[in-house]
Amino acid sequence: MKNNLVLLLCFFLFSNLYSAEIEMQSNSRVKYDEFIFTNKSKYIIINHEGQWTDSIGNYGSNECKGLIKKNENDVVYFLDVICELVDQNNQVTWRKFERTGSQIERGVGVSTIIDTTSKYKDELIGTKCTYAVNRTKDMVFGKSICKVSDELFKKLIE
Repeated sequence: MKNNLVLLLCFFLFSNLYSAEIEMQSNSRVKYDEFIFTNKSKYIIINHEGQWTDSIGNYGSNECKGLIKKNENDVVYFLDVICELVDQNNQVTWRKFERTGSQIERGVGVSTIIDTTSKYKDELIGTKCTYAVNRTKDMVFGKSICKVSDELFKKLIE
């Protein structure tokens, strides 16, 4: 019983360490360059440029480049995209986006901050964000939610 109480206390303590969330909205114009194979699978190079805002008052531009592989049923089985986000203070953050098993027009995945020029670089690198995208013919609309520690959140909003 005592061990269960200690475990429960630790769970609540550590689960609250990452209770702050930063929400980001983005939209971009996308260009595809693809090969379509005889079995109808596709190898797609994507490039897109756009803008973003977040829930702590930041805004800026983004540029993304990457590779998408789709099977003959038009389902994404590999997505590896890196985006460079530049904010209003010219701070740069690079995020890697990954997902599988969905149509290219919409999907949910995970992105990871892989580098940044922020003074909080050591705390930000490795941050995971859940994202969702919807696409039209040549536009991508996205929403991300990144969980960060309360301590980092306070630093970022200063």
